[in-house]
Amino acid sequence: MKKAILFAAHGSKNRAASSALGNILKMAKERHPDVLIQSAFTSGHILKKLKEQGQSLPSVKQNLEMLAEKGITHVVVQSLHVIPGTEFNNISRLIDRVNRGEIPLQKVVLGAPLLTGEQEIDEVSDMILNLIPERDPQTEALILVAHGSKYSDSGNALYDRFKHALETKDSNAYLGKLNAEDGIEAISDRIRKSGIKKAYLLPLLFGAGNHVKKDMAGDHDGSWKNIVSSRGIEVVTVPRGIGEFDIFAERWMDNLEKAFRELEN
Repeated sequence: MKKAILFAAHGSKNRAASSALGNILKMAKERHPDVLIQSAFTSGHILKKLKEQGQSLPSVKQNLEMLAEKGITHVVVQSLHVIPGTEFNNISRLIDRVNRGEIPLQKVVLGAPLLTGEQEIDEVSDMILNLIPERDPQTEALILVAHGSKYSDSGNALYDRFKHALETKDSNAYLGKLNAEDGIEAISDRIRKSGIKKAYLLPLLFGAGNHVKKDMAGDHDGSWKNIVSSRGIEVVTVPRGIGEFDIFAERWMDNLEKAFRELEN
């Protein structure tokens, strides 16, 4: 048995987003020093843009094919996604193709994303609400910036359940999705009407790519930061992907270890 770990992240054109992936890779190499460890991006859009910039990166499928060529027989593909959305489901279908013999690997196991069910929703929402110790939950708002999933009803349902748990626990906490129309405007209006004068913007995204740098914290009028501040609310941005925080990175590592045990059985 020759084993490998392949981390699968959405990816980003922004190099600043690489710190979250670097954090995970460092943890994995410390725990599995004798295992080949690689990473791949799962966003076709990101891979296309990077190729246009002269950086051609192999997809998850191409990585698995190259691992097979190197003599690897057993692989954990560890998702670094927040929810089991479209890109996670694409990996799952790819592993079905491995099981049908289309890629010559003996066994491939898919590690779970951050949020999968009620226990994870409960635990991760608690972690989020305690992540910014300087925030006063009675007088300051927290806005989580989630990506959303255009084509995955199950993924969006999970976001909705997480939103309900978060906002039930903290009446001044909100979750908005980047691909939802008027999402941040409605949240901003709710905060203004509540009388809250200060809000923290925190990504519910693995890495701090362009969604964080531009959509959340950018200087243009349409950024979440400026939409919130246009309501007379002081905004504090936290421009870090949650994969940069060890407390969340450890959650993905726990999922990796579960998948690794399954690989060896």
